[in-house]
Amino acid sequence: MSHVYAVSTGSCSMWLDMAVIALAVLQIVTLALLWRQGRRIERMLAGRHDESGSVPELLLINALNKIDHRLGVLEARTQQVDVPRRSVEIRATQMAMPTTGQHVVAHNYELAQQLAREGSDLEQLMTRCGLSRNEAELVLRLHAKRA
Repeated sequence: MSHVYAVSTGSCSMWLDMAVIALAVLQIVTLALLWRQGRRIERMLAGRHDESGSVPELLLINALNKIDHRLGVLEARTQQVDVPRRSVEIRATQMAMPTTGQHVVAHNYELAQQLAREGSDLEQLMTRCGLSRNEAELVLRLHAKRA
């Protein structure tokens, strides 16, 4: 059962890695487009400066504020994507390491299997082994004596 979880965790991690790569590519493309837009605005303003003799500073300030805002949004998105990825990696690492809690859970399942073979009912499995109703039903189906 832990092997199945490890495979699903691996595929989840693979999808997260692909999502992070896709987001990074998207950010690079967006930054390139923003840089190109800034250069175009600079050329436009330089052309207007040559024609009229004055630079519309308000237009330049507004364009720079828009670019700064877009960069801030991209940075916030990058941080939001990175946090869940780290938490998934931490959980996967914790699941891979055996802990005393996991040994207790394994012992509870072994006890539940033994009780099911001895003819215990659903309620006994739930109270003595700390299983949920669905888990106790599954143990009974798998390990109860067949009449």
